[in-house]
Parts: sequence; C-alpha cells; structure tokens
Amino acid sequence: MGSRFTSKTTLMAGALAGALEPISTAAARGQYDLVLAEAERAVAELLPGARGRVILRTGGAWYAPSMLEHVGDTPGLDLPGGLETHEAPLRVGRGVFVPVAPGALALLIEGDPVTIEASDYLGVFCKFFALAIQTCERQRIAVQNLDEVQALQRVATRILKSHDLSEILLLITQEAKQLLSADICGVLLREDDKIVMRRCVGNRSPETANLQMGPGQGLAGLVLAHRKPASVEDYVTSEAISRDFFHLAEAELVRSASAAPLLGRDDIIGVLEVWRRRPSTFTPQDTTRLTALANLTSIALENAELYAGQRRMVEELGQAHEALNQRFDVVRSVSSLTQTLMLLLLQGTGLNAIVSTTSTTLKTDVAIIDRDGTLLAWSGSDRAHGLVAAVAAAVVAQGVATAGLSMTQGGLSWRVQPIFVEGEAVAWILGTLEDAHRSELIELTLTQVAVIAALQRLEQRSASRARSESIDATLWDLLRADETARAAAIDRAADLKLDLEGPMRLYLCELGATVPGSAQSSGSILRQKITRAVETVRGEKARAIALQGISIAVLCSDQALDDAERFAKGLAEAISDGLGGRQVVVGGSSRCHVPRALAIAYREAQIALDVSRQMGKTASVVYDRAGVVGMLLSLRHDVGMRRFLELNLGELLNEEPKQRDLFLQTLRVYFDVNCSHEAASQRLGVHRKTVAHRLGRISDLTGLDLSTHDDRLVADLSLYVFQMLNNGTASGDAEDRRVR
Repeated sequence: MGSRFTSKTTLMAGALAGALEPISTAAARGQYDLVLAEAERAVAELLPGARGRVILRTGGAWYAPSMLEHVGDTPGLDLPGGLETHEAPLRVGRGVFVPVAPGALALLIEGDPVTIEASDYLGVFCKFFALAIQTCERQRIAVQNLDEVQALQRVATRILKSHDLSEILLLITQEAKQLLSADICGVLLREDDKIVMRRCVGNRSPETANLQMGPGQGLAGLVLAHRKPASVEDYVTSEAISRDFFHLAEAELVRSASAAPLLGRDDIIGVLEVWRRRPSTFTPQDTTRLTALANLTSIALENAELYAGQRRMVEELGQAHEALNQRFDVVRSVSSLTQTLMLLLLQGTGLNAIVSTTSTTLKTDVAIIDRDGTLLAWSGSDRAHGLVAAVAAAVVAQGVATAGLSMTQGGLSWRVQPIFVEGEAVAWILGTLEDAHRSELIELTLTQVAVIAALQRLEQRSASRARSESIDATLWDLLRADETARAAAIDRAADLKLDLEGPMRLYLCELGATVPGSAQSSGSILRQKITRAVETVRGEKARAIALQGISIAVLCSDQALDDAERFAKGLAEAISDGLGGRQVVVGGSSRCHVPRALAIAYREAQIALDVSRQMGKTASVVYDRAGVVGMLLSLRHDVGMRRFLELNLGELLNEEPKQRDLFLQTLRVYFDVNCSHEAASQRLGVHRKTVAHRLGRISDLTGLDLSTHDDRLVADLSLYVFQMLNNGTASGDAEDRRVR
C-alpha cells in the first residue's frame, strides 16, 4: 500500500512539474502575456474537464487580459461584489473564483466545483503562478531600466563632451523630446528672479521661443518656486498652474506638460520642460527620466561654465601668485614674531614685555585694556598714549565684539581685537594703523598677540581656579567633615594662607531657580560676582569663598551684630542683582573664634538659612537673632524633625545603638536634674567623672557646647524630637528601667 501511495505522489509531482515548466520559462523571459496564456493552459491540463480564465482587477472591476485595452469603453465581468477581499477559493456560479494575488489577480475556473476545490494541485499552482507573475514583472522592469540607462548613457556622453553652451542646449532639447515622446521641449535658464527660454525645439509659435516667466507663472514658474518636478495632464484646464500662458498653450495645441528643475551647487539655475499635443499622462517613470536629463543638463552647464572660467583663472593665476608672495612675507613675519612672543610667555614674562616686543617689531603703538577700559599694558608714542583713554572708552561703549573692529580717534586709525578666554571677552588689544601698506600685517599680528595674551590670562585663571578649588575643598571640610578631616583641613588652610585667626562669621548663600532669559554663569564668573558683591557691601575682601552646586559659603571677619545683619542683607541683594534678579537666601552664623568651631558655625548658618527660606524671596537671617526661631521652624513636620536631628546630634546618631542610648540617657538625666553633674551621677549610679566624660564625648560628637544656654536648649529639644520619632524608646526606656 505504501508503494502505491509513493507511486501516486510521484506521478502527481511529475504532472505538476510538467504543467508549470512552460510558465516558469515564460516568466524568466519576462513574457507577461505568455505567462497568462500558459497559466490558463495549465489549469485545463491539471483539472481535466475544467476551463480556467485569468482575470485582473482594475478600475473597480474584474477584466480578462484581452479587455484591458478597452477598460474605459467595456464593462467588467459580471461577478459578485466583494471578491477582491477574499483570500480563499469561493464558488461563483458554475465555477470557482480562486484568488492568486488578492484584490489584483485571480483564476475563474469553470467546471465541477467539488472536483476543483478537492484538487491537490490548486494551492501549489496558485502560489507558483503568483511567483511567476512577480518574476515576470521584475524581468520587465530590469529590461526597461537597462534600456533607459543605455539611452541616458548615450545622452550623457554626447552632452558632457561638449563645452559649448548652445550645442549643449540643442542636444538636451532634442534628446529629451525623443526620450519622453514629447512634441515640444525647451530649456529655460535663470536670469535674476526670472527664467528665460534659451533653446526650444518643436514649437510653432515664435512667442514660445522667447518665453520669460517668474516664480509661480506657468508650469516652469511653479517648478522654479518649489524646486521640484511637476506635471499636468491638461494644461488649459489645470487648476495647479497660473493662467498666464494658456493662450500660448492653445496656440501650440498643447495638452499635457512636465517640467524638472536644473539644480546647481547652491540654487536652481533653470527648468527643463516638455509638452505633448496629444492626451496623455506623464508617469512617475517619465518624471524620473526628465529629472535625470535635468541633472545631466545642470552638470553640463556647470562644466561649460567651469571651462570658460579656466581661461579667466589662467589670467588670474599670475596676479594670485604675486599676492601669495606678499601674503607669504606677511605670514612669515607674523610667524617669527609669534615664536618670539611664545618664548616670552613660556619664560613667564607679563603683558608689558609682550606688548613692548610687539610694538618694537611692528613699529607701531600697542596697548591692552581690560573690559572696563583700564590700561593693562602699553608701548608706543606719547601722542598715541594720550588717546588710549578715549579709544578705550569708545571700545567699552560699543560692547563686546566677536571679531576685530576699526575706529578713528584723534586723527589716528586704530585696530581693536578682542581677547577671549573660555568664550568670555576679558580684554582688548589696540594698535595704530599709520601705514596703510602694513595694515594687513598689523591686523594679523594683533590677532596672534590676542591669542598669546589669552593664553597668558588662561594660565593665570587656571592657577587661580586650582587655588579656588583647593580653597573650596578645604573650607567645606572645615565646615562639614569629621574631626580628623577638619584637623587636616586646618593644616591645608595654613598652606593656602587662609586667614582663620580671630573672630569670624560664616554666611551660607543658596541660589534659587535661574530667571528665564538670563545667562547661566560659570563657576569662575560666579565666584568673581560674589567677590565683587562682598567687597561692594563690606568694603573689604572675604577670608574665603567656597562654591558647591547652588550653595555658597562666605567666611568673613566678625562684625557687630547689627553690621552683620546689614551685611547679610546687602550680600543677598548684591548677588541677586549680579545674577539678573535670581532669588538668593543667606543665613549667617554667630561669632566663631577658632577654626575648630567652624562646624558649629556651619550648623548655625544652616538653621538661619532655613529661617530665611521661609520668606519665599531674596532674604537673609543671622543666627544670633533667629536661631531659636529656626529650630522651631525646622520641627514643623517629620522630615524637618529628622533633618533637625541630623544637624544637631550629628555623629552621635551614628554610634552603636547601645552606646548611643547610653549617651542619650545620660544627657536626659543631666537636663532633668537642672544640669548638675553631682545629681546626675547619683541618679545614674555612676561616678561624677563618668558623667563629665560622657558629656564631653557628646559635645565632641555633636559639636554642641553644653556650657551655653543656646546649645543646651538645642540638645534638650533634640532629645524630645528623638524620643518622639522613636516612639518613646531608646534612652527613654533605658531611663525607666534604671529608675525601677
């Protein structure tokens, strides 16, 4: 039985292969009509007694291939609606509708529907037929593309060999007319804002050969305006184009037209247009051909222009050679001076030496002024020196320029070149231009000197920035680090020559959101603005300034409390004004006598800063006047309570739970007995020195001075907050157990 089944399968496969082979051969050759005919023959061969017809869907109806030429005049096949959506065979009348490419191609097989639907060949045959159609279409497109490429190659060879503009235009119009089966072809080239007909073939009216049009006029004007191809099926009735040339289209009996832009390197240089006198539609392939010809034309026109320009270039080469020699002399002089100035820079000389060398070499007057007009370096004549102040004022009044500028002052011509460091104009270099023949040399030299001066300033800024970063790290360690790190920071402060002797006061500044439209300041610029603000408000320099994100620490010498309040207020306002109205809040500490107490000053300044934040605007608070208010404000909610504990109990919270609870119990008992060491020792059952030792460790860990009323109040409040957040556990429970 198995042998008979295998034999039957083999026979079926052989029959199917024999029926499909002619279809495969026709598809490989791209013979579309033959593929359809062989498909109908194969249906009759594979399904004896059945008759198959290939049908195609177009224009909303199904047609036999022989009916496609008369689609407009002939109704489609009388078939039920909705067949285009079916993907499986469907009985229709006395046969079966079998989709091959749903919605586009199908087989209408007439015969016994049961036999047809039960056929083992039908599914395989339909898939093979669909693949054959696709193969045939690809072959047809490949042959068509090859013919088109060969035609364009012939055209390109003829056009690109010519360098004569008239010959190029004649060739392109003839080839375009032939390749696109057109009746008229013209090339319009751009002249100013309009395009003018330069060559036309096939026209009957002289007016066509002299066409001129602007953007938006006619089809070519539409292409000129939009820089992309366009076409119309009926020139006279089309609403896509203007009516400027309808009379000419009627005279030429024009029906359809297509146009493509001639694109140069930078802009559109013209339009290539073809017209047909018969009813027709320009297909996407026609547009592609016309665009290809337009591109060839553009290349040929630019080549012709380049060829003509070669003659001019030969004549100009001699002049250019002479100019290059002169420029070489200038560059050599500038290079020699630049090397000299670079050596001076590497030797560590200042701006005066650089300016003096430049002035002596150029035999002209040279000056460098900073951005507020102050003279930084000068070398030159007394006459020019007397004019520097007026020139500087004029430069500052004009503002920062991104490039050099020239001006006349006191009968002398001056060249002004900005000096940029990290994108910021920090100074200007000035030079007189008395000798017009040497003006280029002087201008180039001043540019190089500006670069060298910028390097010198950048070196100074880098050293200053490195020192500022060291000061930042040192000051923040003094304020926030543990005891070991603070001790190391004190040593570093001595190396940096920071003044930490005598009474001090710490001010913490916090910047709000950037004001819309204002520029973001870099760290160095922000530091300069704060330094100027301190000097403006206080009249003296700060001892140290440290930046970190939006936080700023300013360490100053101590003042009387009223003066400290005025300084804090003036500092907040000055920084806000310098940052374009940005909100700034400032919190000041109480008096700090020694560097080791700066951690306490930092905590006090933070509390004052918290109070200042509550005002919701640029404001300032000094701890001496608002410290207790700050403590109370920080206890308004759970988050504030935890932060309050972190600020006031500090490292004590990080101790082992047993040790921490012991310290907190001792502190609680100490306060309960009115801060008596003797009474606390009796209550706790330990020696008096043990109580003193524990209180000393608590002071070390928290930074609180338990001999002062304010710090005792802070510690007492902290104990209550800790007990509240821990639901009465820890030290409170330990106390209860001890008493019982």
